Amino acid sequence: MIGLPIMNLKMMKMMILLMQNWDNDEEVLIRVMKESEFYKERANDQKYLEQARTQAMFDAALKNEMIKLQVEDSGGKVFYSRLYPDCQIPAEFEFDETTTEKKDSDELVLPTNVSDVKSVMYKIDHKVNGKVFSGDAEIMKGSDLMKLLVECTSLEELYLRSSGFYTSIDSTFLEGVTAAAPHLCETLKVLSINGFEIPPWTLKVIGKNFPNLTRLDISDSFSTDYWSGSDNYSDHESGALPYDGPLLECVGDLPNLRRLDLGHGDQEMQRYLFDYELGYRTLRDVEGMIHLVTLDRDNMPEPFSSSAREDAARAKAFFQIVTNASGNYSESVVELAKKEMY
Repeated sequence: MIGLPIMNLKMMKMMILLMQNWDNDEEVLIRVMKESEFYKERANDQKYLEQARTQAMFDAALKNEMIKLQVEDSGGKVFYSRLYPDCQIPAEFEFDETTTEKKDSDELVLPTNVSDVKSVMYKIDHKVNGKVFSGDAEIMKGSDLMKLLVECTSLEELYLRSSGFYTSIDSTFLEGVTAAAPHLCETLKVLSINGFEIPPWTLKVIGKNFPNLTRLDISDSFSTDYWSGSDNYSDHESGALPYDGPLLECVGDLPNLRRLDLGHGDQEMQRYLFDYELGYRTLRDVEGMIHLVTLDRDNMPEPFSSSAREDAARAKAFFQIVTNASGNYSESVVELAKKEMY
């Protein structure tokens, strides 16, 4: 007599579990309505869809115009972007190993004013010279990149790029850079190595070797390979994610740092970031230490210098859309901009 109600209770619990949509199958709602009601509802849905599309196009147009004005407001600072290539402001000296010019040449030709160059963008051919970033002393010594950095005695901004996805930058590479070009320890203010793969320990080396950085761009450079369930598990504290301690140490060693770019701008990438790489609490701690921490889908220009300048830029952006000099915007987008203006 005692076992029967217990069995019934278990069966009831099982039935409740089975009725829930645990496997996230698609659920279908069946409704019964008159034909006139159906067509009316479908017309309303279509109208809502068109409004949503127009709003999305307007938001994209406004973003595009605001980025242009934001770049102008930054005072000509170097700016590289995948999403907004028309707004780019190049570094003083650029070199791309993957171009035809390089393939037809035996070596890099240094600019005549190399000692005065303040900003450099160097894109390495991953297939040919990717091992430069592994930190091998002999490979580094003979590389064009190292020859350039040694001669750039006034360099303040360094933008490194790779033709391959997630080329790894080891800490020994950065240590080799400062050993061969020790002036960079003092002169370098901006280091941009987004899109590479940076092991956690490399962050510590950045903080120790480039103490005068005001901006560090390591967007989309963290890897899930170092969390506690992976083969590359390191001895980080129990419960902490692999980049927690190294990032805090890095930022702590950079007293002049005002901007840190972490990337991971879309929802899926942020899920991996906070599940396997960097904890929310660490991010909040870092945000309390630095003026600006970004998690964008792409490199963004410096923020407007004041709210008044941002408001003025927004009004100008609406005007640019309304005049539609480029011819890129639809009539519906222009009408939305007019509503915002008046």
